Amino acid sequence: MSWFHSSTAAVDGRNYASPAEIVACFQDQRNVLGRLAFSITGDQTMADLAVDQACETTLQGNSPFCDWLFEWAKAATIASAISHGTAAIRICEAAYKDRRCPHVEHLSQGDAEERAVSLDLILGTDANILIAELDPLCRTVLVLRVAIRSSIQDCALRLNVSRAAVLAANCHAMTWFQERHVKAVEGEPRHLTFHEAERKVILDALKAASGQISGHGGAAERLGLKRTTLQNKMRRLGICKGDYQTLR
Repeated sequence: MSWFHSSTAAVDGRNYASPAEIVACFQDQRNVLGRLAFSITGDQTMADLAVDQACETTLQGNSPFCDWLFEWAKAATIASAISHGTAAIRICEAAYKDRRCPHVEHLSQGDAEERAVSLDLILGTDANILIAELDPLCRTVLVLRVAIRSSIQDCALRLNVSRAAVLAANCHAMTWFQERHVKAVEGEPRHLTFHEAERKVILDALKAASGQISGHGGAAERLGLKRTTLQNKMRRLGICKGDYQTLR
């Protein structure tokens, strides 16, 4: 379903954002939109320009639905930022030519709640650290996947790079994201989120069971879960064999 209406559509115009509402959305959400753009471009001037151009493009085109205006603003801003960083993004493709992603869970985008939490964590990350530790391709794929739920194929088409490169870049970005945000930093006291706490409980059970998932004394039995339920939770939380094998 489109986020905007056709000018020939005979639908109540009150369902669509007015120019004033579009401008207000970009102004009210400028901090978020600017952070998304900066995460892609790595340059504050280009990021600011990307937000301004996204707003102007939205005003000149068909009006988005009011309920989807912020989603449209994110998508338009990201597209504008990508247009400014195309060369830097594409030059990274060669680095992922021979890489493979062994983590099936990295293909999952989670539900709306999980994506919202992930987006908050990305926006809360020091942008300079994000830029220093991830290359432009990784950063852009991470933003596309989390902020507007782009598929791997969609990322490849938007960025004009191979699907294999996007898969590898996504794997690198998600591994970085999990290491920085999902796994607690040693010696850094803080409150765990619900998903972090759930992940820790499962890893503790796997540790106690020496990596055994099913059977007598296995992690599933210790947690009072069916084997299949535990395995589904492990996939959702990004727990792979390497995580609990290292706990032996």
